[in-house]
Amino acid sequence: MMKMKILLLLLAFTAFASAAQIKDVRFDCNAKGCQVVFAFASSQNLPTFFQKYDAASKKLTVGFSETSFALGEGDFDVDANSKFVKSMRVFKDAYKGTAFLKIEMDVGASITSDKNEIALDKSNFLIKLKSKGGKSWTLSKLYADRKKSADKQAVLDKKAAEKQAILDKKAAQKAALEEKKRLAEEKKAAQKAALEEKKRQAEEKKAALKAAAEEKKRLAAEKKAAEKQAALDKKAAEKAALEEKKRLAEEKKAAEKAAKEQEKLFAEQQKQIDKAIKEGGAISALLPKLKEMTVLIGSGMEQFRIVADDAIDIRNVSSIDKNNTITIGLAGPQKSPVFRIGAGSLVKSVTWGANGLKVQLKNSIQPAVLVQDGAFVLQIAEKGIDKDGFMFWSAQPNGIFIRDWLKSADERQNFESFVKNLDKGSKKIISGSQTFHLRPVVRELIVVADETEFYAAPNENSQVMQRLVFGDRLVSIDMKGLYRKVQYGNKVGYVDRRAVGFFDELSSVQEERLKQVDKDRGTNLTTNTQQIGSQLDGLYEDRVTYSSFGRRDPFVEVDGLVEEGINIDQVELVGIIWESDVPVAILVESKNPSISYTVKEGDKILNGKVLKITQTDVLFLIQEFGVSRRYSMGLPDKLGGQK
Repeated sequence: MMKMKILLLLLAFTAFASAAQIKDVRFDCNAKGCQVVFAFASSQNLPTFFQKYDAASKKLTVGFSETSFALGEGDFDVDANSKFVKSMRVFKDAYKGTAFLKIEMDVGASITSDKNEIALDKSNFLIKLKSKGGKSWTLSKLYADRKKSADKQAVLDKKAAEKQAILDKKAAQKAALEEKKRLAEEKKAAQKAALEEKKRQAEEKKAALKAAAEEKKRLAAEKKAAEKQAALDKKAAEKAALEEKKRLAEEKKAAEKAAKEQEKLFAEQQKQIDKAIKEGGAISALLPKLKEMTVLIGSGMEQFRIVADDAIDIRNVSSIDKNNTITIGLAGPQKSPVFRIGAGSLVKSVTWGANGLKVQLKNSIQPAVLVQDGAFVLQIAEKGIDKDGFMFWSAQPNGIFIRDWLKSADERQNFESFVKNLDKGSKKIISGSQTFHLRPVVRELIVVADETEFYAAPNENSQVMQRLVFGDRLVSIDMKGLYRKVQYGNKVGYVDRRAVGFFDELSSVQEERLKQVDKDRGTNLTTNTQQIGSQLDGLYEDRVTYSSFGRRDPFVEVDGLVEEGINIDQVELVGIIWESDVPVAILVESKNPSISYTVKEGDKILNGKVLKITQTDVLFLIQEFGVSRRYSMGLPDKLGGQK
């Protein structure tokens, strides 16, 4: 037993001897600079060290492994006005099984980093600071003076406490006598109150029994009245249901009759148009007596322009009337069809009237009006299209001309070709004349992420108007950095551009999933892949779309990697880094997986580029022999197959 005790003492002494101890902390400043000095009891077995600065709380924390502090743990005030060290908190904390002594210092403006120079001078560990002009101090000396003052104050406090205790004892004895007297008086009053309460409860019980009997009688009367009213309501509801059924039948009959009459009217009107075309040739794309009608939008302005056969005088142009109409005093037909204008936000329609050409504006529009070289011009500031260049359409007698200066030149269509390319809801033929509803070209976006936020502004800290899920349809408006400006229903907002894609950018897996989602929702949007409102896309890009369904294109010869870029037929997709501003795909060579490549959207590959990266697929655009095709590559599933 004695040997065991001696062995334990030796182990304890060895552990104590191997632990480091900080005797004191001091702060020295001289002409060369300032430094914080940690004075260790010995230069042997010095610990490991770290320092960390937190800019938010302005704290510099230093740590020493397996170390004790001679002054003990706790808070130490130094100098609240110091630009170096204001106060210190000493405590122990464990990290990965190792005990650390941490000294957390509130620091001033002269300490702003944890990249401070450190040095060792015998048993003194130094943190050297670049700033000068501090006041030197030693922590043990500061607290020795403060301890002396505290002890003196403690003696004075003790004497005062003893004196106060004697006074408190006398006061307590006096209060006890008064309390005893008060309790006796309260007991007597309580007995009297108890008798009165007993009498009051008896009276209340009697009144409650009487009220219960009256309430029972009232409830019986109400129940009888309710049953009578329910019978009357049921009878009235049955009568109303019969009348509603009769009304709906009459409305259905009237609607069917109106539909047949409308269908008959349209057939008769189309017949008249066909006859007019056969007898008089192609119908003009403009109202009579007009040479040109143009809408121009871009670079901060929107303009509407009319050129007539006869010269226009500014004196013959009226002000905007209560119907938002401007009348141009020109000689023309007394009556004409209405030319409706859907493009832009200025003009709603144009028609000839008895007093001249009438231009009806959209609500709350106050444009500048001018006549330039005999042409009538309206103009307002436009902020909806935030990019350089212009987009316009121009109606002329021989056709409609549409142009976007941000894209390649468009071929001019004749009137018949233009009408064929419009969707059915955009053209109406009325009484041998025509009404056109020209709309800007829009492309439909599809949500390809499982879920994504619909923001009010182009940043993730803005208000989330709602959450979108895979398969939701959006209208693309503009691009704002990492976000797309889109319209969803009647709301306009922003979505992460990585979470959406156009229909022709979907992989085969996403197309199949989209079909299933549409089927579950009871819609049939993916049956016809033609994009809503994108009939004019053919003017800008002549391409052939080919889906490889995740396999190598059998019509392309297999070549090795060349200087022009990566041959996608000889690589495999092994990973996608999605949690970043710019998604990155990781490709490896099929025959040599040790060789890998990272690509992002827009990177060049052999005969093409990376078109789109989603969470599960990469879409490539390949151009060979003047033909464009799309090739999709999906991530493998757990069994090695394609997802």
